[in-house]
Amino acid sequence: MRRILEYARERGIAWTLRRGCRKAGERVLGIYDRKRRREMPDGAELAEQKASQPEAGLISVVIPVFNTDPGMLRALLESLLAQTYTCMEAILYDGGSTRPETAEVLDEYAAKDARLKVTHAETNDGISGNTNHALTLASGSYAALCDHDDLLTPDALWRVAEAIARERPDVLYSDEDRITEDGKHFMDPYHKPDFCPEDLNACNYVCHLLVARTQLLRDIGGLRSGFDGSQDHDLILRLTEKTDRIVHLPYILYSWREVQSSASHRKLDQCRDAGCRAVKEHEERLGQKCAVNISGNMIRVRYESPGNVMTDVIRFDPDSADAYAELNRKAKESTAEYLFFADMDLDIRHSETFMNELLSHAAREGIGAVTPVLTDARGRIVHGGFIIGTERIAECEYEGLHAGAGGYHDVMNMTRNVSAVSPCAMMIRRERFIPFDERFRTGLGAVDLCLRLKEQGLRHIYTPYAEAVCRRNGMLLSGKKRDAADKALFAGKHGEIRYDPCRGRKY
Repeated sequence: MRRILEYARERGIAWTLRRGCRKAGERVLGIYDRKRRREMPDGAELAEQKASQPEAGLISVVIPVFNTDPGMLRALLESLLAQTYTCMEAILYDGGSTRPETAEVLDEYAAKDARLKVTHAETNDGISGNTNHALTLASGSYAALCDHDDLLTPDALWRVAEAIARERPDVLYSDEDRITEDGKHFMDPYHKPDFCPEDLNACNYVCHLLVARTQLLRDIGGLRSGFDGSQDHDLILRLTEKTDRIVHLPYILYSWREVQSSASHRKLDQCRDAGCRAVKEHEERLGQKCAVNISGNMIRVRYESPGNVMTDVIRFDPDSADAYAELNRKAKESTAEYLFFADMDLDIRHSETFMNELLSHAAREGIGAVTPVLTDARGRIVHGGFIIGTERIAECEYEGLHAGAGGYHDVMNMTRNVSAVSPCAMMIRRERFIPFDERFRTGLGAVDLCLRLKEQGLRHIYTPYAEAVCRRNGMLLSGKKRDAADKALFAGKHGEIRYDPCRGRKY
């Protein structure tokens, strides 16, 4: 009860009730189980996949094993044998299990199918060491990392192979969900964005299913035991330093078993410390000076703010008919290195730390627009970045939600990439600014600008660590107001955008 009350104080009563009802629906009523069955490929589709094999070569599923519960291990092995992509092998490296039934199950299934290759070692070298031993035995050009008590969907490797045949990427990852420890219910689906560097620093949203070129995994040294607890996070960060050929598969292909005795539950502080060290080392390898710590449930990266720089705060009336013309005129007149566009009624909290937070991101290479979290006087979110591909083309994410609630997978409580931001609270380096299209009258003008910046290779950032209060919900802020002329103009410039791979989601 104390934990629930603490959660409600942080996230608000409405979100606490909403989350509690969802969890009860998943764990007791099986609501997600039924939805999952409807969305998973049926028998006819699986048969069609099996009859049409993509040309992707051998895929090795690398699995470290140690004293695995026999029931969970059987479930995993059955999920491997059910794969519709048949050119696969599973490398099962048993790190000296002292539980005889674990070895018995492994040997039983290895005798059933030669693609299941079992190695019994005398010593346990931990999850990282055992995985690396298995990786040395892999024959496939691509290796999929899998835990010993999780499950793959029947189409998992087929979807991977399909993407390999089509794009020949270096790294792939999929959406995922969870399965209860007793295996009775699936829950907590996680529909992820395409590769987002800021999101990945904040948490390992990539997680499972992760597939990479086998040689690339070997070249970077595989998993590092010094980061056990966050070894996967460290691995994907190092992979992204070597390649940008990263493909997101927008399908739930992996079910992560919720086991209370796992390291993430037993050694939470150790896992968080390892995650912070992984991110800090990653940023240092990229030449970034920063401090890294845990903030709430997320990793926060504090970059150095540029010193002795001039910033113009450009105030304007967002409800004015010529708001974008006013912004362009003032930006053109400015000689400052950084521009901060702000609603004339914007009340900035802790102005010095606010500006430093925005500047620390806007100064970095590859960054376009940066936005803080905007709330109304009651602490409800007014703006936290636009998502694209909705019925209204673009809308403000979590508009009306209590600012501390966090939302879907706590995304509003972490620094992350967004598709676009409102000019009502927008920081940008002056040399990266391009004029707004003055024909727009609503927030689509800001979305248009951000998409054009994105075409130049820039990405946009939302940070919850800078806060401001906005006492209006005007035409440029809200996604609820989209006039026909603006929609037609936007469609003429960008076509019909149904889904933004950077930030759009299928709830």
